[in-house]
Amino acid sequence: THETIWPLWHTATLATKVFIQRDYRDGTVCKFQTKFPEELDNRVSRALFEDTIKTLNNYYAEAEKISGQSYLEGCLACASAYIIFLCMETRYEKVLRKISMYIQEQNEKIYAPRGLLITDPVERGMRVISFVDHAGWVSEENRSSHVSFHKCL
Repeated sequence: THETIWPLWHTATLATKVFIQRDYRDGTVCKFQTKFPEELDNRVSRALFEDTIKTLNNYYAEAEKISGQSYLEGCLACASAYIIFLCMETRYEKVLRKISMYIQEQNEKIYAPRGLLITDPVERGMRVISFVDHAGWVSEENRSSHVSFHKCL
């Protein structure tokens, strides 16, 4: 029954996630800690992990970099009462899309074969990068039925 399954699923899911926190040592720029979590030991090498996090940090630095293009986007936005963004993708949005593609590629080539999946930080409000144990992953249809049941409690 749902009463007995939900707590077990919820506990198992929480136990199979590793969170990489934001690194605020350089201020509020979007940057994640590169310290290797012991929970990933024997699952992925320290070098692969650090390379992934450093690459993501470089992408976020690129997205937040102020350039002539970002200045022009701001001017056009003000001049058009921000209507321009209905037909134009910002440089920041383009880099976020590039990050999503990078994460998908890393999941397919590196992490999924090792039983892990990286969750895009955008899905967590840019607060954390999470590594989810692929073996503990619940399908979307099962997750939605559990979530809808949980909301009814």
